[in-house]
Amino acid sequence: MSRFINDSPIESPDDDRYGVTPFARSLARSIANIKTPIGTTIALHGPWGSGKSSVVNLVRRELETMGQHDLVVSEFKCWWFRGEEALALAFLQNLNAVLGAELKDKVKDLIPRLGRGLLQAGPVIGPAMAFTPAAPLATLFQGTLDFAKRFFPDGDTLESTFRKLAEVLQRQNRRFLIIIDDIDRLSPDEAIAIFRLVKSVGRLPNVIYLLVFDRTLADEAVRQKYPSEGPHFLEKIIQAGFELPAPLQSDLNSALLIAIEEICGSPAEQEIQRVMNIFYDIVVPYVTTPRHAARFQNAISITWPAIANEVSVADFIALETIRLYEPTLYHAIRENKDRVCGGSQQGNPHTRANDRFAPFLKSTDEARHETVKIAVQRLFPRLENMGYGDNFLRRWNAERRVCVEAHFDTYFRLALSDETLSSAEISKIVAGADDAETIKTAFRKAALSRRRNGTSLVPVYLDELITHARNVKEAKVGSLLRSLFEIHDEIDLGIDKDRGFGGIATTTLRYHWLIRRLTESRFTLDEKTELYLSVTQSASLGWLVDFVSSARDDYRGENVGGSDDEVLVDEASVPTLVERALHAIRAAAGDGSLLHHKDLIYILYRWRDFNDDDASEPRAWTGALLEDDDSLVILARGLTGESWSYGMGTHGLGDRVSRRSTIAQISDDTDIVDPVALRQGLERVASEGRVDEASLSAVQQFLDAWDRTKQKQRNREHA
Repeated sequence: MSRFINDSPIESPDDDRYGVTPFARSLARSIANIKTPIGTTIALHGPWGSGKSSVVNLVRRELETMGQHDLVVSEFKCWWFRGEEALALAFLQNLNAVLGAELKDKVKDLIPRLGRGLLQAGPVIGPAMAFTPAAPLATLFQGTLDFAKRFFPDGDTLESTFRKLAEVLQRQNRRFLIIIDDIDRLSPDEAIAIFRLVKSVGRLPNVIYLLVFDRTLADEAVRQKYPSEGPHFLEKIIQAGFELPAPLQSDLNSALLIAIEEICGSPAEQEIQRVMNIFYDIVVPYVTTPRHAARFQNAISITWPAIANEVSVADFIALETIRLYEPTLYHAIRENKDRVCGGSQQGNPHTRANDRFAPFLKSTDEARHETVKIAVQRLFPRLENMGYGDNFLRRWNAERRVCVEAHFDTYFRLALSDETLSSAEISKIVAGADDAETIKTAFRKAALSRRRNGTSLVPVYLDELITHARNVKEAKVGSLLRSLFEIHDEIDLGIDKDRGFGGIATTTLRYHWLIRRLTESRFTLDEKTELYLSVTQSASLGWLVDFVSSARDDYRGENVGGSDDEVLVDEASVPTLVERALHAIRAAAGDGSLLHHKDLIYILYRWRDFNDDDASEPRAWTGALLEDDDSLVILARGLTGESWSYGMGTHGLGDRVSRRSTIAQISDDTDIVDPVALRQGLERVASEGRVDEASLSAVQQFLDAWDRTKQKQRNREHA
């Protein structure tokens, strides 16, 4: 990784990524060739962040390389001090230290005497003077003019003292270069104070000043302070000015791409095109100076490790750029997850061209609106207003892009969203697909975990496995399916069922999505048939019944004639699977486990279906339960369901949210259980009250729902 973190200027030509070394060398030669300077002042101009301090370092290094032994180089760190008086004192002390170190007694007391003339007009600001702890004068200046008199005793006039100092310097065979960098950090008044000091006290023989500042900012400061002076103010002070050449955009781009690769790693070949599209459309427009580049590099070096390899590199660098340079846009994206995630605008109320960009443009500079539009469309295809299907969404999910809801939060939390898994966990599952212990342990652990919304991590694991199904080697598919088939009922939790109106995704449905993704276009029908006949031998009851029902339905009604990819097994194998399911149901009925199965009612109906719609077997089994209170409670709970509906609301306006209703999933012609005997048994349980309070409540709730169902039926008959 690059050494230049925290926006530090470079020190060596070897670190020059922007080609400023030739300029620095030319400037150094110009300085070296000034043989008899008299307060010669050279200016190095450049906008904020353009790399002026780096050029200063290169100039100093070049002067050392040139062997300019008669040139003494020092730097006055003007930004350590605040206030014009503090700057004046610090400037004089710096000058005194530089000259005194070289000329010893020859200049003794001369510069302090110069300072006396400056301070006679008024006291040094005591409490108002503010120095950083590193400032060399921080502990020296206390009090007011009394101190000035002690440090600057009465004596010669200012003019006389200045002349004596000039004569001493004139006789020297050495020159002094004083660099004053970071003038941009000062206030306008402080910056002008520096220029005035250089113009007055600083015009000494064999002294050269290199002033480093943004000319535009300096001109504005002068205009405010001295409106009549204009540019002439600086022209009277500065003999030569050099404009720092702007770095070539290609050099900036190269530096940025190197930094991205060093920090985030090389993108996969199939990702390179998108990374470069994002880079040129989003990163490049905002990163226009070396300081911008350094800031970007520093930012991603800190934020990337928190989510390394869990997000798309392209989306990561885009959002980091937006966070740094368009913070209001970044906030708007974060607050509009529902507008930007997904692949289609269908059902989205914000589909009009003017509407879809509105939240992202309202707080951004109008001059950048086109850039912002391109940026949000690059990140969120939904805003292209084209509409993308499931195939695109699956690919985006695999790429872990921000436009996929499951990954969106990860980009903004700098931690994995609880909607997704780490790449390491996914890779472990994919690589260990043929290791039953790995698969079962991972999914059992997922079933015990709880997310903020109360669900487990099982849907998250299944969704990720669906996304990466094609990465599972064909030879491992059978082992993976066998492991998952065996633990389905164990990890099929009620808390993972989608809630509310329109909720359809369950663990069982995700299993169906997964098995089709694992086998589609990878196995022939004969191979799939052999595969499923093998792995269903040890399948858990609920999943076996559901799988066999689906395989059977592939050859019934409107589904007849489906392609090999659309059906699970060949038609000839369906009877074998049906018989396997019936055997498992009968075994569970015999050992008592069927009664306590969470899918009891569903299995009872499939028991009937697999017997060619003959309900006598399940009806006989339930009939034997109707004398037992606990069994009656279980049946009541199993037959209690809920429905979600929308009403008209008030004033003819439709409801915005759905309403939940408890329903009884039974009628007079229900054949898996005797409705009359069931009703009598439940009424007896309710009246005798021998069960616990929760069971009694469940029974009463079911009976009330059953009564409502009967009343609705009577109302329809009399309508």
